[in-house]
Order: sequence, then C-alpha cells, then structure tokens
Amino acid sequence: MNELFDLSRFHRQTMVPMNPQLATLFGDSLALIDPWFRLGYSSASLHRYFSINTAERQTLAVLAGETPAACLTVRPDWLRGPLLELLAVLPQFQGKSLGKEIILWLAEETKRQGQANLWTISSEFNASARAFYRLQGFEEVGELPGLISPNETEVLLRLRLGCRNSPILDTF
Repeated sequence: MNELFDLSRFHRQTMVPMNPQLATLFGDSLALIDPWFRLGYSSASLHRYFSINTAERQTLAVLAGETPAACLTVRPDWLRGPLLELLAVLPQFQGKSLGKEIILWLAEETKRQGQANLWTISSEFNASARAFYRLQGFEEVGELPGLISPNETEVLLRLRLGCRNSPILDTF
C-alpha cells in the first residue's frame, strides 16, 4: 500500500502500519472499554476492522518503544480533508499528551497536503473524548443519531485547518 501520510514525521514515538499481531492486541483491549464496549463491538469484529489497511482507509499503530500505545484509522479523502475514523490511546498511556501529538501530526500532514479540514466522530455519551477534541480545536458540527447503534448518537467534529482559532494550529 502506498502511504498517504509521512509516518516518519511523527517524532514522539514510532508509528507503523497495523499488522495482524497488533490488530489482535488492540481488538482485545478495546472491546473491554468504552466506547467500543458500550457500542457492542466484539474482539473479533475489532480484529477484522483493524486488519483492513488500504489506500481508502489507513490503520496505524503507535508504539512506545516496543509497547503498543495507541492506534488510529484514517480515511484520507473525505470532505476536503481526512476523517479520523478512530483514535484510541490505551489506558496506561492516556493523560501523557499522546492523543494530542497524534492529532497535531495528522493536522500537519493534512495541511501539508493542502487539505482544509480534519474530521472525526465521537459518541455523544463519550464526554471525555468530546472534551479532548474540543481542546484540540475541533468544533461539533452535527449529530448523527443511530449511525453506529440504534440507541446512540454520534457527533461529527471538524477542525478547520485554514483557521487560526485552534490551539493546536498555533504550533504550525
């Protein structure tokens, strides 16, 4: 697969394409925690999800040394910018700015490619994720009831890369 994002520009840790061993580890880990647990994702369904790595959807893992720390899935060509379909930082690595650094890297890569937006989706019930994204400069732009689960609402968030009102963009 031709890499759309320059993984070597992610300096804090090592970022690599997802492989079967990492897909199993992340699938097993995420199936036990929200929002994936609440949304009913099984380990097997997450294994399958993480195992798909194409030009239309890149799934990446972030390693802290040799230890898996986070993963992300990006759909590069969405609405004038990529969709960060999934971002997960394993619990033992949360609160250490890793998620912020991933967003910063992805925003820089997106802007470098001349794109105007970075998008993501968060479950409405996931208040901590929504707060995290707002701190990175994302704006909530719409609700998507029943997108993933009939009884849950997802929230569409947008980071405008042409605006300077975002704390994360001040580092560009």
